[in-house]
Amino acid sequence: MTNYESSMPITQASDPSAVEPRRSPAVGAIELFGLLTLGLMTAYFLAISWRKWPDPIIDVGAQWYDLWRMAHGARLYHDFAWNYGPLSVMFNASLFRLFGPGMMILVTANLVIYGLILSLAYVAFRMAWGPLAAFAASAVFISVFSFSRLCDVANYNFATPYAHESTHGILLMLATVFVVARWQARPSRRDAFLLGLCGGLAAVMKPEFMLAGGCLGLLALILRALRRQPISAAECGLILAGIALPTLLFAAWFARAESWKTAMIDASQAWWLVFFNKTNPDLLKQQFFSGFDHPWQNASIEAQAALSALTVIGAIWAAGWFVNRRWPLMARVGAALAALVLACGARLDKGWVEVGRCFPVLIAIILLLVLLRMARYWRQNDGDRAVMALALVVLAAVMMARMPLFARVYHFGFFQAAFAGMVIAAAILAEVPPWTGEGLWGQRLARCGCLLLIALGCLSIAAQSRANQAAQNQPIGSGADRFYGFDDATTRQVNWSLERLRSIAPGATLLALPEGDMINYLSRHVDPLPDLGTDEAVYVRKMAQTPPDYVIVLSRDLREYGVNAFGAEGNQGYLIFQWLRANYTTEARSQGAIFLRHKDNLKHQTLAPPPQHN
Repeated sequence: MTNYESSMPITQASDPSAVEPRRSPAVGAIELFGLLTLGLMTAYFLAISWRKWPDPIIDVGAQWYDLWRMAHGARLYHDFAWNYGPLSVMFNASLFRLFGPGMMILVTANLVIYGLILSLAYVAFRMAWGPLAAFAASAVFISVFSFSRLCDVANYNFATPYAHESTHGILLMLATVFVVARWQARPSRRDAFLLGLCGGLAAVMKPEFMLAGGCLGLLALILRALRRQPISAAECGLILAGIALPTLLFAAWFARAESWKTAMIDASQAWWLVFFNKTNPDLLKQQFFSGFDHPWQNASIEAQAALSALTVIGAIWAAGWFVNRRWPLMARVGAALAALVLACGARLDKGWVEVGRCFPVLIAIILLLVLLRMARYWRQNDGDRAVMALALVVLAAVMMARMPLFARVYHFGFFQAAFAGMVIAAAILAEVPPWTGEGLWGQRLARCGCLLLIALGCLSIAAQSRANQAAQNQPIGSGADRFYGFDDATTRQVNWSLERLRSIAPGATLLALPEGDMINYLSRHVDPLPDLGTDEAVYVRKMAQTPPDYVIVLSRDLREYGVNAFGAEGNQGYLIFQWLRANYTTEARSQGAIFLRHKDNLKHQTLAPPPQHN
């Protein structure tokens, strides 16, 4: 019997007389110790990252600012743009209405959600591969994906995510996995409705989760067909009702102030923008994020990374296999040591932080193995054991659909690659040791080798994150909004701007350029203008119609957006700067930031006309 089989609970449906073997008290105590260890790990990584999660300028500040505006009556999709569905933003805006604005309000809610994610993930992986594999998968999730700082921009964590839809969606997908596992086994109207509802909630969140939820739903339908259990008309109706219900409820909410056609579009923004937004300027960036900017080069890098990973895993298996042979002791020990030396020789380009490069190939291999295992169990009329494993692997594969040639554990990988990292850790720990043979010593050696491999990866990535976070010691904001950034130009500019804004009237309007919604949020000043779009002349005309009382200009490196110097001739912002020079005076400048106020007679005389774009 393989370790996989021994770790799975025996399904009673196929053999009513079967009795699940009792676990010894020692096994239960070990698992309890593992759970306590996971709890301590979570507390540790939270402590060393405490209030170091957000970025001072990029992404998350815009989300907080829009939530604050919604809490004070701003209309979603009309008073400001939002790139995703309405569920997460309306949930978080409700928190601001109930408890007041504050980063820690959102962090508290996110940590509750995180606790649910971690708990459900442990149960799911335990069902699929056993308690030791569940421990390893959870440890990987905690130490690598949860609260790390692995790139220049923060926000890619479960405390202050760049988009709250990412954390909410991860919880939803885990719930979907459990619904799939239940409904595929037997007809159930309740589970059919829940399956549809999970898909319906994904449809008001984010495209990644719509795709993942759809694939999990399709998997459930396929499994029901393989079981030769027809889906009743009632179940079909309930699935469709569950899918439609969230969108209809949000549409009804929006229809209080707009037409039903507009309300349906607003309720469908999670996918509407994907299919009907023709003005998205980020195509090149999306190609870079997915790896399709240099497909052959990136495919080669992933193949090399996968070869290195398979070499290490194969060497660990070989060491255990040699120990289990009936050879002379010295021959077994020598061969095992040679295999382990081979494992130590394999390296990842740029270190463990690039381990995600091997994920697509490894997930494809694990998917094939799980499907083969599933087919064998299916012939035995006992497929329930592998369903959870299959669902988790499918989920892991689909969640990486937006990074097929540039898989990574950092940046968007904190949620898009999280399931893949957990599945790989669980699968190699549960599958590799039994392949060494029936000898206990070989299995133990392989198991220890797999654990050591996982631990080295987690410790290396965690050490890099800790080094980055240790340098974040400059406070930004105050009270529930206080967090810490690097002692760099961006932090100094934000703090200087907030200090300058202390003396202006609470009702004064503020524009921060080229982007600075975090400053609007932390200072609690409204920006009267829409987001800066691609047509600068149109934006300048809107500035002339609704001029902000104050303007903050930050000097920020925008070369990744193709802007060498914002406001310089030939670059984005030139027309804006021309208009600002004509209508605003410089109040102060420092740290690379400029503080402008409208001229004394700005509101009583005709504004200078917007410059013409030649």
